Amino acid sequence: MKRTLSVVLSMLVLTAFVAALVGCGADIKAENEKLKAENTALKGSVDKMKADMQKLQDEVKKAGEKDATISSLTAENETLKKEVEELKAKMAPKKKK
Repeated sequence: MKRTLSVVLSMLVLTAFVAALVGCGADIKAENEKLKAENTALKGSVDKMKADMQKLQDEVKKAGEKDATISSLTAENETLKKEVEELKAKMAPKKKK
């Protein structure tokens, strides 16, 4: 009798355990699918941000090159202004004393 009772109780516990797992399975599966969708969305966001970051780095590089060009042209402009002033001074009629 004790053995029969033990088997019956074991079967009840096992049935309750299996029922609990099956009942939670749908919730877990739905949550898993939701997390997979979020993961895919986040990966897409990361890829977009990487592309945006690359564009910004390229723009910064181009801006640096433009600054270097502007600095070079400014220095050249100053040199030319000095040359023009020197030429004007040479071409100006000298005053006789």
